[in-house]
This record gives sequence, structure tokens and C-alpha cells, in this order.
Amino acid sequence: MAYDKSRLLKQLISEDSTYKLLYENLPDAICIIDVNGKYVEVNPATEKLTGYPATHFMQLSLDQLFCEKGQQKKEEYFRKALRGETGSFEIAFRRKDGEIRDAYSTYIPIIHDTGVVGVFSITKDITAEKINQARGITERNRIEEALRESEGQYRLISEYSMDLISRHSADESNRYIYVSPSSTTLLGYDPEELIGTSAYDYVHPEDVQMVKERMKIQMNSRSVYTITYRVRHKDGRYIWFESTGRYRYLAYSGEIGEIISISRDVTERKESERRLQESQQRYRSLFEYSPFSVYSMDLDGKYTSLNSNLEALMGYSGEELLGMNFQQIIDREDLAHTLHHFEQAREGIPQNYETTVTRKDGSRLEIAVTNVPIIVDKQVVGVYGIASDITERTRYVEQIEKLSYLHSLILGSVSEGIYGLDENGKTVFINQAASDMLGYDMEEFIGQSNHLLIHHTKSDGAAYPLEECPIIQTMRDGTPRIVKEDVFWRRDGSSFLVEYRVNPMIERGQLIGAVVVFNDITGEREILRAKESAERATQAKSEFLAMMSHEIRTPMNGVISMTDLLMDTNLSEDQRYYAEIISSSSRALLSILNDVLDFSKIEAGKMALEYETFHLESCVASAVDLFLPEADKKGLEISYFIAPDVPDYLYSDPSRVRQILVNLIGNALKFTDRGQVSVRIQRAPGYGSADLLEFSITDTGIGIPADKLHRLFQSFSQVHPIMNRKYGGTGLGLAICKKIVEMLGGHISVESIEGEGSVFRFTLVCDSSNKELPESLQNEAGHLEEIAVSRETAGSLLLEPLESAEEDLQNRGLSVLIAEDHPVNCQAFVQMLEKLGYQPDVAHNGMEVIEALIGRKYDLIFMDIEMPVMDGIKTARLIRQLLPLDRLPVIIGVSSCGGVENRERCMASGMETIITKPLKQRDIRQLLDTWSAELLSREGSRKH
Repeated sequence: MAYDKSRLLKQLISEDSTYKLLYENLPDAICIIDVNGKYVEVNPATEKLTGYPATHFMQLSLDQLFCEKGQQKKEEYFRKALRGETGSFEIAFRRKDGEIRDAYSTYIPIIHDTGVVGVFSITKDITAEKINQARGITERNRIEEALRESEGQYRLISEYSMDLISRHSADESNRYIYVSPSSTTLLGYDPEELIGTSAYDYVHPEDVQMVKERMKIQMNSRSVYTITYRVRHKDGRYIWFESTGRYRYLAYSGEIGEIISISRDVTERKESERRLQESQQRYRSLFEYSPFSVYSMDLDGKYTSLNSNLEALMGYSGEELLGMNFQQIIDREDLAHTLHHFEQAREGIPQNYETTVTRKDGSRLEIAVTNVPIIVDKQVVGVYGIASDITERTRYVEQIEKLSYLHSLILGSVSEGIYGLDENGKTVFINQAASDMLGYDMEEFIGQSNHLLIHHTKSDGAAYPLEECPIIQTMRDGTPRIVKEDVFWRRDGSSFLVEYRVNPMIERGQLIGAVVVFNDITGEREILRAKESAERATQAKSEFLAMMSHEIRTPMNGVISMTDLLMDTNLSEDQRYYAEIISSSSRALLSILNDVLDFSKIEAGKMALEYETFHLESCVASAVDLFLPEADKKGLEISYFIAPDVPDYLYSDPSRVRQILVNLIGNALKFTDRGQVSVRIQRAPGYGSADLLEFSITDTGIGIPADKLHRLFQSFSQVHPIMNRKYGGTGLGLAICKKIVEMLGGHISVESIEGEGSVFRFTLVCDSSNKELPESLQNEAGHLEEIAVSRETAGSLLLEPLESAEEDLQNRGLSVLIAEDHPVNCQAFVQMLEKLGYQPDVAHNGMEVIEALIGRKYDLIFMDIEMPVMDGIKTARLIRQLLPLDRLPVIIGVSSCGGVENRERCMASGMETIITKPLKQRDIRQLLDTWSAELLSREGSRKH
């Protein structure tokens, strides 16, 4: 016991670096004495005091230092220190040079968990003081000075200690009387904050009662106590504290005076203990509650632990199995390969294998075994094992193998590839068709891991994980699956496309494997992929054309709009001529872009038809009206005629009918320099309840050579390059007309005589029966009758250009916001509105629109649907969600191209209508007229 305390004493001395600093630099002699009274270590000041080097001093006997009386006094106070009492006394000693000196010594017990492990001896040379005493200095003053110095030494030790040293009142409040500076580091509190407060105020509420009870027990004991509890840090968190202390008793009365405690932070240690406990609990749960038989063995193969499942599996009790070698239960035929796997596990290599064991009752079981090494400090110290009974499964496999010959006869008669798998993914049967397609002999394929042989890699060359394989998934969950396209790999390394079905094999409610039926679909998939590739190429081309058409159309719209604004200003004759050339060229280029976009949509199959009931004459008249200025400039007559028996209203796609008419009339006008262009609509022989109408466009132009007629309706085809350079065009107009006519269920043809003119005819099936006329058209019908031009039965009607004086549009107080990202288009739009008397605001993307609406209420927004940051469609939807009903503006979509798809997107987002670029001032005027009246009507309704 004394030896243990001496060793502990030396350990404490070596570990406390703070103590060492104080110990080596204190001017007084400090000696450390073990419980046997032997000097263990002395500080450098000891040599200065006694004249003996440290090593020599520790070998001195008491006779050499003290007289007999001095020895008795030293022993008396040494015994007191061993009882835990601190004592000071005067003593005379002999230096190495023989001089007798007076000294004042203090013995302080060194206390650890197990009690007093040693004694501090602090000795001060008081020879000079004794001389002073003779000169009148009283003994009391000398003792008080010595005590003050001793207390200073204690304080130095306290202040430099990394642990929290504290003194407490010995009553129920346990108040702090003294706290060492380490409280700041450990708890975040300065000593002044703690002194005077109860230590229980900082203890975790759940630990307070436990601490109080322990302190109450220790009150009646003079021994050292240790308590572990949680204490609150100043930042609010709790840390684990371990406090070692004892009660200090008053010397004169024997009553408890105070509590002295040394505390340290043991949070990290407690956390490590908690993690270890959790790890042990998880391991124990896995061990005890695993559905498999789990066990561990030492390196000799003897069972060292096992769960109840292994007892049930083998029929032995746990006591019988513990200490038994696993070789005692292995079947003799399987012993050699089982030993091999065990040796591999002992070498650190995990093992999976099957073997046969003999139960206590003599019956044999087939089991699947997993052995993994138990490694501690990088050394294998045992083997961990998991076993499961596979006897029934093995029997099923054996039965399947016995029937394999009969199965092969049946399976050999079908053309599909068929093979079966056990629950481990190994092939148990395969038919001849599958063998031929895969390039394997039946014998070498059976018993192999099917996935690793033919399904290990995806079509892109990446590895095919087991967990992603549909066949393996069916084997695990029992769900049938059909895979339309996958890749199997032949023996020679080539691959082929397959379509397969996988169904589970279930015997007596147990999933025992799966059956796969597959077909080689490489040929038909190659054809399909070639078709899809061609479609993707066409799609990519169409999307590219559409994108480029849009990107070019945007600046072109700006050119047209700015040119129109320029032509409304005072220009010289030359300037107006140049501006007209710019305007004409821009519109021609825009027309080409529109043709390219339409053609790409048709080729991609994205041109949708929008059928509705419409007024035929209005449609025809609007198409003809477009060309009245150009015809007048060239001195040509342009007219249209609608036979009396043609219905007024038709059910078809009016926008596409008008597009066909515009293309054909524009084409006729382009190639006609004198004479006339006429449009005629009459009934053709019909069928069923539908009306077959024939539209003919006749011109007196240059005509077309007979040998070139077959090229007219081909894409990007020109009759003659020289003619193309003179008249321009892409060769798409007639091709587009042909495709639209055919989409509408009609046919288009041409008759022409070179030098005399041409007639383009197309037919349309326009059903006019059983179609209810929309109310808007019913109201409009009377008005159309009034303004319709009278028809002549024998000839055509010459349409004179209609001119009307424009009235100044009065700004009706509408607040207008323009949302447009292109600077030229934006500027053109602003100037058009300013000419109409408005002062619009501008936003360049959807986010700026939202910011503008937050700051101000707008009546009307012209919203470009293709803006950066946030496009017009998303912005319109967001506006409908964010703003209350009384602040919602009228939103008019602005797009570089119209079409049904864009219109539907705009309407779905909450827009009222859509206009297309290039913008025309008359269209903007009409919209403002319409919506200013509508907004005034809405405002009046809200007031009422």
C-alpha cells in the first residue's frame, strides 16, 4: 500500500507543470516526503539552505541533520500530516559546513483520491529572525510572518493550478468562500462572481439532490470524497465536473469549519463513456435480436459467445456450446473446406460459404455461413460468425435439378430465351434458345452467377449494380417485372438488345428464385432508333431555325418600328426615299423569317390548327386590303368575288386561311407588272354535309414555264435563279401554303402560261352545318351587311383603297407601363405612345415590372413575353397572385411571332390579348381605344 502511494506521489509530481514552476523557483526549501518518511524530491533552494546537493540531501539520515530533540519534533508533525493535518514548528539543523541554523518548517499533507499520499515540507531559514528576536522582535510577530508567507505559498499553488480549487461554507448553503482563478477557464465565471453564491445554484437540477445526499454522508466522515455531477457554464451549457474534497475541522473545537474542494472538467471522459456504452448496447442488440444465429470464436475455433438462435439451430444449450470447438459439429465431408474458410478469416479475410453441420440429435443441416475477423489494435483476436439454415432451400434446388431434364424438353420447344435463377442469383436451368442467343453451353452456364455473366454492364459501359437490376429486385421482393429494353452480354463480349419478363418462383409461400423470358430485339430497335434519330435531327433543325428566326426578328422589328417613326417625321424627298427602301427591305426580310419559322413548325409537327366559326368575306377582305397600297403604286387592279351560294360563315381555321390567301395574293402581285389580280371563291362539288370550296387567285403576270411547274411547291425551290435575284424570296411560301392546305384537308394546284399569267387554286373543306354562330358574330352580322361591298354576278369588284381621316387620340388618363428588354424596340414603342399622348414608364425585365407595380398602380401593361431574368408569362402569373383585384392592370402580351401556342400561353397566364411585332401605331391606337373604354366601364362598376 505504501509503495502504491509513493508511486502515485511521484506521478503527481511529474504531471503538474504549474506546480513544478512554483517548486523550482520558490526561495524556501521545499521537500516532498513519502508516507514512509523518505525524501522523494527537494527543490534547488534546499541546497542553498543546507549546503547539500539535492541527490546528497535525499540520502542523509536524520542524525546528520537534526539533534535528537529535533528528530522527535519532526516525527511528531510528520505523523500529524499523515493524518491530514497541517502543522508548523521551529527546528535547528546542521548545515554541511557544520553551522547550526534555525529554521521554521510547515508540513502539509498531499491528498489524492485514496487519501494522504505524501507530505510537503516547506522550510525557511529563520536564523536572522532569531537574532532579531533577541533584539526585541516577539515570537508572535515571527509566527504571524511565517504564516503569512505560508499562506502566500498556498495561494501561489492555488492560482497556478489548472483545476478549480475552492473553499465552501460547511452549512446547507455550501457557499463559495474562495475560488481559484481557473474558474474563468473552466466555468466562464470570474472568482468574484462565484464567491458568496451557493454551489448548488450551478449544479444541474437533476443532480442537486444526489450531491446534497453525498455531502450529508461525508459530513460525518473525515475521509476524502469524490463526486461526479453536471454544472452550468456561464454560457448556459452544462459540463461534467468531478470534485474531490473533504471537510476541514477547527483545531480548537473539533467542529467542521469549511469544505475544501478540487474540481476538474471530465466532460470529454463522460462523453467517451457514453459513446462506448451506446456502441456496446448496439452490438448487444444486434447480437441478441438478430434473426440469424450469431456467435464469436477465439483463434482456436472455440465458441466464446453466442445468441439463442444458435442454440435453437444446433440443439445444444449455451453452456454446452461455450468452449466447444466448431469442428465438433461440422460434417466430416465438409470439414476440410470449412477449416480453410476459418483459416482465411483468421488471416483477416472475410468469408462466405456453405457447409453441413450435425445437430445434437444427429440430424444434418445445410447452413450458409459468414465469417469476419475480429480486429483489435490491428491484430486479429477472434472470428465473428453469422449462420442461417438453408436446408429447405437446398432441397428445393435439388428437386429442380432432378426435373431439369423434363424442363429442358419443354423449354427447348419455344423460341424465346428462358432461364431460371435461385435466390442467390445462380442459374439453375436454361433452354436451348437462350443458350444460342447468349453463346454459352448449357452446362457451363448453369450454376454461375447470371448477373455477373450476362447483365454486369449497362448499355453505356457503366457497371450495373446488383441493387439496380430488375431481375435481382424481383428475386428480393417477389414482384413480376417487364423490361422493354435492356442489354445482355454474350460470351464473346458482344452485346444485344433484349426485351424480357421476370417472374418470381414461389414454393409453399417462400420465394426461391425467378424465371426470365427474353427476346432479341436488336433488329427492330435499330430500325426504331434510326427513325427516332431522324426525327430528332428534324426537331433539332426546326428548333434551330425557330431560335434563329426569333433572334433575328427581334432587332428587325426594332428596325421596322423605328423606320415607321422616321417616316412620320418631316423628311426630304431623298430621305423619304431611303427610309422607304429600308422599310420595304426590312418587311421583306421579316416575311422571309416568318416563312422559315412556319416551315420549321410544320416540319416539326408543332403547327396547331385552331378551328372556329368565322365570317368568310371579312377574312378575304382583310387579306386583300393588305395589298391595296402596293397594287395602287404599281397601277394594278385587285379584286375579290364570292359566289352567292357560298355560306357567309364557315367553320375552319381563319388565321391559316388568311395566311394562304396573303401568300398567294402577295406572290401574284410580286410577279405582275400590269393588268390585275383577282380572288374568286365558289362552291365545288361537295360530299356529305361538308362544303367543298374552291379558292382561285388569278394574275396577269409573267407566268411560269411548263417544265418548271413541278418545282413550285417544293421547299427552298426557285423557278429560275435570275428570277429569284430580281423578285427575291426563299422558295418557302408556296411550300408552306401546300402544307397548310393539306392540313386543312384540301388540295392546291396551279395553271400557268408563260408571259400571260397564272391561276393558283386550292380547295378547303369548310363545314357550315350544325355550327352555332357565336354571339359576338351574331351582333356583328348586321354591321357587316351594312359595310359589305356589293357583289357583281358577272364580274369582279374593284376595291378602292379606303382612306379615313385619323382623329387625334386624347389621352384618357391611362397609366401605361412598357415591359421590353430590347433597347431599339423599347425606344420605338415609347415614341409611338408619346405621339398618341401618353407618357409611359419602362421596365426591362419581369423583376423590374414587379418593382414598378409595387410603387405605382398601372392601368395597362404592354408585356414582352420573351424578356431576360423573368419572362412575360411568369411575370403575368406572378402579378395575378400578388396584387389585389382593384390593383390588377390590363396586360397585353407582345411577341415577335403570333400563333395559337403563344396566344394560349398568354391567355393562360392572365393576359387579355396579344399583339405581334413589328408594332403599328394604328394597332396600338385601337388597343388603347378599346381598353380605355373598358377600364372606365370597370371603374364605374366598382364605384356602384
